[in-house]
Amino acid sequence: MKILITGSSGFIGSALKRLLGEKGIEIVTYDIKENPMDDVRNFSSLQAKFIGVDGIVHLAAVSRVKIAHENPLECINTNIGGTINVLESARTLISEDKHPWVIFGSSREVYGESVNLPVVETSNRKPINVYGVSKLSGEELCKVYAGNYGLKTRVLRFSNVYTGINDHLDRVIPKFILHAFNREDLVINGSGEEIFDFTYITDAIQGIWGCIQEIERGSHLFDDFNLSTGVPVSLKELAEIIIEKTRSSSRVKHTKSRSYDVNKFYADPGKAQKILGFSPNIALEKGIDLVVEELKSLDS
Repeated sequence: MKILITGSSGFIGSALKRLLGEKGIEIVTYDIKENPMDDVRNFSSLQAKFIGVDGIVHLAAVSRVKIAHENPLECINTNIGGTINVLESARTLISEDKHPWVIFGSSREVYGESVNLPVVETSNRKPINVYGVSKLSGEELCKVYAGNYGLKTRVLRFSNVYTGINDHLDRVIPKFILHAFNREDLVINGSGEEIFDFTYITDAIQGIWGCIQEIERGSHLFDDFNLSTGVPVSLKELAEIIIEKTRSSSRVKHTKSRSYDVNKFYADPGKAQKILGFSPNIALEKGIDLVVEELKSLDS
């Protein structure tokens, strides 16, 4: 099997690249951070990388809600424009003996502020920020390309994927841990009653691998899955767990919530468990222990 990964040097992409490499799968990398020409907004450059691939895992994106909020045009051009370029490149390769597939990395942000929790795949999708809109647009494009052009596509919605050194260190779990190491305040944008579920990186990657296996053998054209633990924790509880595990004297402080942030989310992973064999086995406290150990090297 030969698989193209867009966003191959990113947080999730680099971990996926390692796993697929261990399984002996040929990988084609594509990431603007490695090569300025490897830009998903560049259709001709992207199309040239598609020759001979069996499938594409599309992860390249403006991937942070805050960055997307501050740079809406770049977010739309990259996330929507890049996704249409991926789908169109794959479509042009469809033939009698070649049927490439596309797995699209989406986000919990497409659901917005859901009234009914846990969220399931059939829940209403009403994003409240630019990033969520860009990901929902990508999902709809995947569905249209499946229905109109016979392109096999899958949507994976990630929920607060985290790890240590390879994570964005200003994201909530590594940021709280680094602040706790330094006995600095752990600052929550809001009341602390905001709730989320968190997915450790190895579980998320196993979910992608399960989807690769499913899309290879499956005959239907489109499906979507929540890759989520379904175990919610409040940000206040998260901060307290981290303070306890790091034996820190840090205090929890609060600032005003941001208008573009979702405040409550967790999803039912049942569909992914049943169809993809998704089985998250890193509980939050174990995951935090792993991240603490990784980040100690930065603190020393």
